[in-house]
Amino acid sequence: MKKATDAVHGLRERKKERTREAIIDAALDLFERNGYDATTVEDIAAAADVSPRTFFRYFESKLDLIMARSTTHAEKGIGPLLAARPADELLLDAVRHVMRTELEQQLGDPLIVREFQVMLTTPSLRNMAREHFYEEEAAMVGPVAERLGVGADDLRAHVAAGVIAAALWATVNCWIAQESDVTHLPGMIDEAFALLAEGFGPRTG
Repeated sequence: MKKATDAVHGLRERKKERTREAIIDAALDLFERNGYDATTVEDIAAAADVSPRTFFRYFESKLDLIMARSTTHAEKGIGPLLAARPADELLLDAVRHVMRTELEQQLGDPLIVREFQVMLTTPSLRNMAREHFYEEEAAMVGPVAERLGVGADDLRAHVAAGVIAAALWATVNCWIAQESDVTHLPGMIDEAFALLAEGFGPRTG
């Protein structure tokens, strides 16, 4: 009896997950074609062949939907991941490694890539994404300070965290503006950190 109950439960959960994925996919199609602001919940529900009531069983709003997969994948944030890196690793190497690892995990999901692209090309969502970068910057100050051997209130820690966050934001925006393939972004992250390491001096060779 228990096996039968478990099988039914498993089937129900898989059906719910398929419905959730269908709603996200339909929403992203509409956002890309008509724009986020012009798309209504009713539009999304109709495209996903569900009722608006069913939509709200899975998501509180369009905003909740557009953040659904990226939020699930990015539970820890840069700060804690940076703190977990080896203590003898140079600051920029540690952050670059964290970002490369996070990108490989997140950008392996095509729906997350599409979420990023919609967010950064929609003014209202872009502002929200920028606020998220400010939050990441604040969370990085402690681990950055520890790696630099200074207190969390030291100006160097705040400047370093700010520069790193700004470099990441600029890189992601350049990637979106250039309409580059997702496989180009890790290399662009490497280039950004190389620029930080060089101090923006003239290139040689």
